[in-house]
Amino acid sequence: MELQQCWMRYLKAEKLIEHGYWSEAHELYTEVLDNLPIHIHQALENENIKPCQFSCLISGLRDATVAQSEILNKMGQQHSAFATLNQSYALLQFISLETSNLVQRTMTLIDNKSEDILRHMGAFCHAQRDAQWMLKYEHIQKAHHHFAKLRVTSDQANSTHLLN
Repeated sequence: MELQQCWMRYLKAEKLIEHGYWSEAHELYTEVLDNLPIHIHQALENENIKPCQFSCLISGLRDATVAQSEILNKMGQQHSAFATLNQSYALLQFISLETSNLVQRTMTLIDNKSEDILRHMGAFCHAQRDAQWMLKYEHIQKAHHHFAKLRVTSDQANSTHLLN
């Protein structure tokens, strides 16, 4: 699906949610979330993409993810709701390890959206009132900590490389 089509489905899904049409919005968000990561990866490879354009993709990913997880949760599909949050969170974490100029220029936004999805996962897991969900969240928090270490190590390696 082309980016313009993806964006139009995203906008239509937002309107459907406003009017209470969750199942229709769910279908559109599914399409968006199936295709938006592809567009994000393509943007990373495209030297003509501006940071503001990439920022829109990242913000759209976060917004579609949170909306879709809320719909899935209301539909009683907690595992799918969590998987939706986790998948987008993981994508943002891996993108944050990229060393491209585009990622470096949008790192604050990537971090903010990643942290926001992490907070949604935490709230979701706490709301389940189940030890298994809390254990899942604890594992994700540990992974978050390890990714932060990887980024620091990667940043130090890049700055050392640039100095030499």
